[in-house]
Order: sequence, then structure tokens, then C-alpha cells
Amino acid sequence: MNRFSSLPDNWLDVAASHGATKWVKQFILESLPQLQEQSISPQRVALLFADELDSRGLSTPAKQKNYRSNLVQALKVLDPNHPAIALVSLSSEEYRQLNDAQRGKLADRETRFLTSDQTEALVQRATALLGSAEWSEVAAGLAVLVGRRISEILLSEFSLKSPWSLWFSEMSKKDEAIGVTIEIPTLAPAQVVLAAIERLQKGLRIEDLKLNSLSPKLAKQTVNQRFSEFVAARCVQHFRELVPARSDRDHLYTHIFRAVYATIAAHWFCPPTVPEYLFKAEIQGHFTLTSEGRKLPNYSARANYDDYAIGSPDGNRDGRLGIKLGLLPGLVVLEGFRRGTGQAEMASSRNIDKNNQDKDKITEEQVKQGKPSISPDQVSHATQALAQLPPHAQAPTSKPKTKRIELQAHDVDRLSQLMASQGVMGSPMVLFQALLDRFEALSTQQQQHQTQTVQEVATTFAWFTQEVEALRLRVNHLQTERDRLLQAQSEVEQLQQHGDRLLAENAQLQARVLELRGLEEQLHQVRSHWQHTQAQLEGIQHLLGGRDNSPEQSAIHSVIDRHPEASTPVQGVPSPGNQPQSDSPARRRNRGETITALHQIIDAIIAWNTTHEPEEQLRISIPTIKGLAGAMGASYQPAIQEVLKERASELEEHHSRLLIGTRHNASVRNKNQVLRAIGRDYLGLDNGKQVKYAG
Repeated sequence: MNRFSSLPDNWLDVAASHGATKWVKQFILESLPQLQEQSISPQRVALLFADELDSRGLSTPAKQKNYRSNLVQALKVLDPNHPAIALVSLSSEEYRQLNDAQRGKLADRETRFLTSDQTEALVQRATALLGSAEWSEVAAGLAVLVGRRISEILLSEFSLKSPWSLWFSEMSKKDEAIGVTIEIPTLAPAQVVLAAIERLQKGLRIEDLKLNSLSPKLAKQTVNQRFSEFVAARCVQHFRELVPARSDRDHLYTHIFRAVYATIAAHWFCPPTVPEYLFKAEIQGHFTLTSEGRKLPNYSARANYDDYAIGSPDGNRDGRLGIKLGLLPGLVVLEGFRRGTGQAEMASSRNIDKNNQDKDKITEEQVKQGKPSISPDQVSHATQALAQLPPHAQAPTSKPKTKRIELQAHDVDRLSQLMASQGVMGSPMVLFQALLDRFEALSTQQQQHQTQTVQEVATTFAWFTQEVEALRLRVNHLQTERDRLLQAQSEVEQLQQHGDRLLAENAQLQARVLELRGLEEQLHQVRSHWQHTQAQLEGIQHLLGGRDNSPEQSAIHSVIDRHPEASTPVQGVPSPGNQPQSDSPARRRNRGETITALHQIIDAIIAWNTTHEPEEQLRISIPTIKGLAGAMGASYQPAIQEVLKERASELEEHHSRLLIGTRHNASVRNKNQVLRAIGRDYLGLDNGKQVKYAG
């Protein structure tokens, strides 16, 4: 019992958090307290867990591995060296067989090819998803553009590095790498990607996980369990016709953030002098840190990232790297590889200097021939001076060969005059050498000018390409807006037709009301005459004791029989002297009161959504409003549609800001309870039973 005395109060909750499923958590909660109290033996726990695995059809080591690992991690909370750990874990031989099978699976994989056109379409579609109001679509787009899981996006830190790259820290599955920051390229402009990441982090509100999670690993596991399935479904929905399927059963989501992103990034941004696998390892964070803090690439996961490659339509490998370098405005090589290129250039320069020094060393034979000795410092100084001169100005190491040429006298005079105008004088040989030097300098200058012109043309072409792409995006946006307006126009026409029908029906009802009012007036006159006659008859009967049914009374009844509708009160038109019998809030309102009540309902739902969690928020729609309007006597649907149209832009901004999509209400399980709480807290409704979601 002593080894358990230092356990924290919440040790059982910590242990249960390692369970990936409900039944594993339940087993941990039931068995570990008994182990802690020593009321059950480790052998008994291992036997019970094996029976539980068999009852669930988990009969092979491959199926049992993850669940056994969950229980082992839970046992380590109780005691890192608990004797039950060896009994629950798989044997070394079983792990060896599993690893061999996994390596064989990797070896059997076939590379799938993506064409350059497919990558452009994939990135364009992913960029468009960043503006969606559905959080899962935003996360799917980011999986393509930065190659990160949803847990990394929500729990990591990102900041702007360059127009096409971000600083990324706290990589998933690397607890020991916390605090290390790497530069990752973005397949869309970095500012746009960073804005989408910040919007997603703010909209999903995972601050509680950062504060309350027991460890960074548990926080990432919780985020993945909560959100990954929705993101994977969106990836399949939007990208399955662009990304070739694999033979295994991994999610398409896994391929996108792991292999596809790295493949496209290398094709676009990797310098041609850098090995592709080295570039992929860097941007994926696959490295280990030395004791001095230096990063060493780790290629153990390389096979997973070679599932996809850039190829031609006929299935051949493309092989090009860095095709976007020099074409996109603001695009530069990742900083880590700029340093590597510079070091390579410095090493090359050092090798050249060393060769020059070797050529200029004075040999022992020259010393023996009586030539003056030179100190090592003088040799070094002379070598450095020669290295700084242009090639044609350095002294030859041996006497050059000469040839005698014949020149006409007037050509020599022309050469002397020409070079004298340039300030050069001397023998014909000196003048001829100076002329050659000048010609070579002009040739070099012309080549540099041509190179500069080519660069300017490339820059202009890159600008033109960018403008064309911007216009293409603008055209797509305008086409989408046109389709939306056409659909809205069709809906407006339908509403107008419906309104015309309502106006016609209203005119008919008004005519009927006027007719009924005329009949009511006639009935009132008949009743007045009948009451007067009745009073006279009652007086006569009192005096004479006559019969009750007088001719006048029969006449009145005959009039009522001929107009039975006159005996029924006109609905909606109160008779003179009559008052409404009830003042219930459910009575029919006039149109002005209905509109006011509907605005109050919308304001109440907006206030509720702003202060509550996503699972308690509701999208503002006709069923939502009807649920509250029915209790307020304002459930007239044309009025609801009118108010929704009037506040459409405001509601669209509200839904987009809180990431409340069109199908959000289907995921809210207690919609009626939420509506009753809104009615009670914001509208003062006490009749909660009348509040019910109308969907």
C-alpha cells in the first residue's frame, strides 16, 4: 500500500482518460481501484481483460494491440512498474510479428500519381473552403493547404513568416519538441491561411481543453475524437474525385494532411538542389534534437509520405521541384534551405581558393634554382590577392606560348590611335591584349544584360499569371453570385405569386364580410322590431291570458329561418356593444404587433447564441422562430419570411461568425429545452409547454 500513498486525488480519472472507448474506460474504473486495494490479483485482471477482448471478437494481436496499450498506460498511472503491465502487454514476439506485417504492408504500397492540373484544382478548391460557414469545411481546406491535423490546428501556435510560409510550433505527437518552431510552406497565401486558422481556433472554443486537459497528449486525443470524423467526411465529399484512392482503408483525410500536402509543397517550393525527401522531412517536423539543440532529419516515416507523387497523365513521374519559385510574388525559399545553399556555396568557394593556393605555391625545385625564398605569410597574402583578381588578370603559372602574326602598318596605327583614346599605350602586344580584355568585358556585360532582361520578362509573366488567376477567381465569384441571385429571383417570383393569391383571397373575404355585416344590420333591425312587438304581446297576454305564439313572433322566426347566416356572429368583426371574451396572449395579433414580436424573437436568439456553447446554439430559421412565435400569437409564416428577408445580411454575418451552418440544428439534441430557456430568460414566456421546435 505504501507505493500508492503518493497518488494524486484524481489518479483514477487520469487513468481512465487513457481509455480510447467507453468499455475500456469502464474496465479501468472497475479494476484499478481493486488493484490499488489489493483485493484482486494482477493475474486476475489480465484474465478478465482477455475475456473481455474475446467477447468483443478481438481475437488477434493486431485487433487487441491498441486496447492493451490503453490499459498499460492506465496501469502506469497506478505504478510505472506494476506487475500487471507485463501480463496485459503483448509479448515481444507478437510485437515483432506486427511490425513485420506493417513493413510488408508498406512495401506492397503502390505510388499514386497526381498531375499538375489536379494539384492546382485541389488547392483552388481547398482555398475556396476557407470562406465556408461550416467549421468542418474550413478544417478540410486547411488539411490540404498546411498539412496539419485538426488537433494541431486548434492546439498549436501559428504566426506569419513570409507571404507563403508560417511559423508553426507544438507539433502533434512530439511532446519532447514543445518550444521548437519550424517554418512550413502554405499552398495558398499565408495571410489567408492564417486568418482561417485563427477563425477556426476562435469559433470552436477549445480554451477549456488547453486549461483543463491533464496533458498535451490527452488534449490532442480529445480534439481528434471530437472533431476528426467530421473533417474526414468533408475531405471525402470535396476531394475524392481529385485525390486517387489507396488500396488500404485509411481515411482520405489522413492522406491529405500527410502525403498529398508534402508532395505538392515539394513540387512547388523545394529548391532543385535539395533532395525531395529532405524537404518533406523538414516541413513535416520529422527530426530529432541533439543535446546541443541541433535538428537531425528522421526518415523512419518516409514510406508513408511517398504514397503520392507528381506525374504526367500517362503515369510517368514528373520529377520537377520548385516550379513556383520565381513566379509567385513574395515567394522565397524556406529559411533553413537558404542557409544550406549558402554553406554549400561557401564550401565550393573554399575549394576554389585552395586549388588556387596549390597552383601558386613555390616548389622546392624553384628554391634550389636560386630563386629568392618567400615566407609562408607572403605566399598566403599573394594568393589571396590573386584570388580577388578576375581570371584574365591573374599571372600565368608558366610562360605562355607565343605566335608571330603579321599586321599591316596602317592597322597597327589604327590600333594605337584607338587604344590611346582609351588611355592605353604600349607595344602592339600590350595594345592587342587590352583590346581583347575590353571585348571580353563588353561580351560579359551583354550576357548579364540579357540575363537581367530574361528575369524581368519572368517577373512580368509571373505578375501577368497572378492577374489572370485573380480574374479567374473573380469570374468564379461573380458566377456564383449570379447563380445565387437567379435563385433568389425565382424565390421572389414565387413569393409574389403567393402574395397575389393571398390578395385575391383577401378581397373575397372582405366582400363576404361586407355582405355579412349587411345581414347583421338587418338582423339587428328585425330583433329590435321583434323586442318591441314582444313587449306589446306580453302586455296583452298579461291582460287577456292569450297564447304565446303570436303572428308577429312567427313572422320574426320566419325571417331568421330564411337567413340562418344572420344568426351567426361575423368572425373577426365584433358586434356593437360586444367585447372580446378573452385577453389570452395567443389571440390573433394585427400585422404590426406580429412583426414586432418576430424581431424580439430574433434578437433573443442572437443574444442566446453569443453567450452559449456551440452545442446549445440554434441557427435562426423558420422552424426555430415558429417554436417561440406560436406561444406569442405571432406564427404567421409570411410575416416570418418577411422579417428573415429584411435581416438576411445580419443573420448571415451572425451565422458565419459563430460557424453555425445550414445543418447545425440537426446536431442539437435538446432543441425544445433551448427554445424554452430562450423564451423564459429573454422573452418572459411562462407558458413553456407551448414552446416547441417546429422542424
